Amino acid sequence: MIRTKWVRLGVNDPADILRWAATQNTRQLDEFRHRIIHGREFVSFRLVPRYRVEIGTSDIVVLAHVKASARQRLAEAITALGRRTTRHVVSVIAALRPRVAPATPRSAELYAFVAPRLSSPSAR
Repeated sequence: MIRTKWVRLGVNDPADILRWAATQNTRQLDEFRHRIIHGREFVSFRLVPRYRVEIGTSDIVVLAHVKASARQRLAEAITALGRRTTRHVVSVIAALRPRVAPATPRSAELYAFVAPRLSSPSAR
């Protein structure tokens, strides 16, 4: 049975991922995938080292996420605070708005049409 070895890696800069891979005595890097999920940057790739991996596989799958900097965390916190404040203000305005009963729709006036004649007076 071939098993996969997974490595989770947290880095401060996306370039640190390649620096880390270079220090791992890497023979080959494959299958790069770059994703941004909820504002966080994720990179996954397959690493084939020059040394033998002990668990019965020849490669390692690396999942790296870029840690947010202090500036990014501050900007995200300010944005979240703005969203919460906006939602709160909107809910307060909605609560203070007077409740208006929905207007009942006026029904159309019905007109009685003259019944059609079976014979016309000119035919006599």
